[in-house]
Amino acid sequence: MPENLSIFKSPESQARYMAAYNAVLALWPVPYESFDIPTQFGETHVIVSGPKDAQALVLLHATSASATMWFPNIADLSRNYRTFALDTIGEPGKSVVSNPPQKRSDYALWLTDVFNHLNIAQADVVGASYGGWVTMNLALYSPERVKKIVLLSPPAAFVSFNKMYILRIFPSMVFPIRLFINNSLRPLFVKRPSEIFFEQLALAAKCKFKEVFPTEFTDDELRQIKIPALLLIGEKEVIFSAPKAINRAKRLMPDIQAEMIPEASHIPSMDQPEMVDARILKFLKE
Repeated sequence: MPENLSIFKSPESQARYMAAYNAVLALWPVPYESFDIPTQFGETHVIVSGPKDAQALVLLHATSASATMWFPNIADLSRNYRTFALDTIGEPGKSVVSNPPQKRSDYALWLTDVFNHLNIAQADVVGASYGGWVTMNLALYSPERVKKIVLLSPPAAFVSFNKMYILRIFPSMVFPIRLFINNSLRPLFVKRPSEIFFEQLALAAKCKFKEVFPTEFTDDELRQIKIPALLLIGEKEVIFSAPKAINRAKRLMPDIQAEMIPEASHIPSMDQPEMVDARILKFLKE
């Protein structure tokens, strides 16, 4: 296996990021265990909560957010499910990439490795933002491993990016200084998250991402995803058009429920955690 490819620019930046990651994880309100498991793409970090004999619920985070982003939701989600919050390979977090994904189907291979190592035959999967896009790839390429999927504002999956938002984040991509980073992060939330989580996001923005850029699914690909799905998008979504995404999803995916979450932007699970948790759990139990 190739030598580990650090996403951090220096040991000092890695130390600062890990300190913020651990501080956010300290907000985790329920007991958990965490460990690393091997995959063909590198070591994957997993945070596990909930009853050991319960149905598996896999949680895939938004870009830069890491598995720690589920701290407002994990108490509800792990009450009756065995939750596995993953640090996506190639993203800032505690996973260590050694063979970066090169194409969309690689994420299905990565998750298949994770499921096999955890002895998960089939799971429900919740994905936020980029994690939702990853979830859709799993449902497309390895549908036999998935029971139901929940998609929280998956970027570019149904419609293209909002050009005005791209213009807003461009300065932070070229010059990753804190002022520009903060300016690109603020529109993603209606309610500003905890300061330490915002700090973790800002530090992650300075990393060297080793992931596949999200692209739109074709009409044929969307028609092939026949797994029961729930699509939740904040009514104040800034990255893409929520109405257009919902209309295309309903038109092409044969078994999807889709709706907008009030007073929420791109991360509805953090803006409206109680509402989103209740909607997810209702869908999974139906």
